[in-house]
Amino acid sequence: MLLNLSSLTDMLNNREEPALLLEQSLNLYRQRFGQLEPHIHAFVPEPDAEQRLEREKDMLLHTCSEADARPALFGIPVAVKDLLHVDGLPTRAGSQLPADLLTGSQGSLVTRLRSLGALIAGKTVTEEFAYNGPIATRNPHNTGHTPGGSSAGSAAAVAAGICPLAIGTQTLRSVIAPASFCGIVGFKPSYGRVPMDGVLLLSPSFDTIGFFTQDLPGMEYAAAQLVPDWRQVEVHSKPVLGIPKGVYMELMSPEVKAAFMAQIEALKQLGYIIRYAEMPWEDEFIYGNAMLRFIEGELARGHEQWFVNHAEQYGRPVQDAILRGKDIPEEELERYRELQKLLRSKLEALMAQEGIDLWVSPAQGGTAPPVEENNTGWAGMPAIWGFAGCPSISLPAATIGGMPLGFQCIGAHGEDKALLAWARELWPHLTSNHPEV
Repeated sequence: MLLNLSSLTDMLNNREEPALLLEQSLNLYRQRFGQLEPHIHAFVPEPDAEQRLEREKDMLLHTCSEADARPALFGIPVAVKDLLHVDGLPTRAGSQLPADLLTGSQGSLVTRLRSLGALIAGKTVTEEFAYNGPIATRNPHNTGHTPGGSSAGSAAAVAAGICPLAIGTQTLRSVIAPASFCGIVGFKPSYGRVPMDGVLLLSPSFDTIGFFTQDLPGMEYAAAQLVPDWRQVEVHSKPVLGIPKGVYMELMSPEVKAAFMAQIEALKQLGYIIRYAEMPWEDEFIYGNAMLRFIEGELARGHEQWFVNHAEQYGRPVQDAILRGKDIPEEELERYRELQKLLRSKLEALMAQEGIDLWVSPAQGGTAPPVEENNTGWAGMPAIWGFAGCPSISLPAATIGGMPLGFQCIGAHGEDKALLAWARELWPHLTSNHPEV
C-alpha cells in the first residue's frame, strides 16, 4: 500500500487508539521497506533499527493520549539524510571517517520533527560529505539508473513509497536533481530559511535544507510544519513566467528541451504570459568552474583539521577537492560571497522590472543516467539559483524514455510561500499536460 503524506496524516488523525494507529503506520513502513529496500538501498544499514523504532513509538505514545490533539506529523515515518545529526544514530556522511568523529548534537530541524510526532525511519545514503563518491542507491523507476545525488537515499525512499517525507540538503543540485530523476517533488527553500545547526556542511555559503514528498499538497503540508514562520499564501491569478536567455537554456539535451518547450506552449495556450529575459550573470560563470571553486575552497577550510589526521580515509574525489580548495585564496572566496549578494539583488530587480513572478526551466539537463556512467546529476539548471540563495522546486512533469523529468520553478529570495502558491496554481496543468518523449 502506497500512501502519500496527506492520506497517511488523515489516517493517523482519526479517533482510533493512538497505539493502534502507530502500529498501523509502522507496519506500512515495514512492509514497503521489506519489499523495496533490498533493491534500492536508500537507507544506511542499521542493525538494531527495529528496536530503535519501537523505542521511538513508545516515547511518542507517552506524549500522546487518546484525548490529546495529535501533533501535525504524528506517526509519520521520515527519512533523514546522513548529514544531519539524529540523537540515537551515528552520522557517517557517506564517509570512512570514524562515526564518533563526525557525530554531533541533534539540530533544531530534527528536534522539530520529533516534537511534531514524526518517527525517524532512519538515515539515508549520501555521496561522501554531499560532494562526490560511490553510492549503492538505485532509482525506484529503473534500478539500472541513478536516483541522483547527493540526497540519493532521501529521494529514492520517497519515490519508492517507503516514506512519505524525507529530508535532504542542497549545495549545487542535491535536492532538485534527485527529485527530477525520481519523479517526485523536491523543495529547496531560500538560503538561510531553515536553520542548518546539527548538519555537516559542505559549503556554508551554499548549503540549504530541502524536502522530498510524493506530491505538491504533501510538500505544502510539510513546509507549513517545518519551515519557520510559515504562512500559506493564496494567489488568484496566473504567474508570469520568466525564461533566461543565453547559454543557460542550452545546458540540456534536445529531448529535454523539446519536452520543456511543449510544456511552455501548453501553458501559453492556457493564458500564461512567458517572458524571455537577459540575465544579470555572465554565461561563463554558469558554464565555468567558479561555483565549484567556491565550494571546494569552503570544503577545504571546513575539513582542515580532520584532513590533517585522516586524509587517507577520505575517498579520492573528496581528497582531490580538499587539496584543490586549500590553494584557493580567501580573497577569492570573499569575492564569491559578495557576488552572491549582488546577484540576488539584481535578480529581484529584474523580476520587478519585467513583472516576472517565477523563473522556470527543466530541473535537469537530462533524465537519470545509467549507474555505470557514474553521474548523479548536472549542476547547470539549479546551481545558479542556489548561488543566489533563491528558493526552488522541482515538480514531476514529463517522461523521456520511460524516466521522469522535473519542471523547475524558482522564486525570489525569501519568497518561499509565494513560490509554493504559484506552484500550486501550475501543478494541475503540469500533471494534466505531461509530455512523454
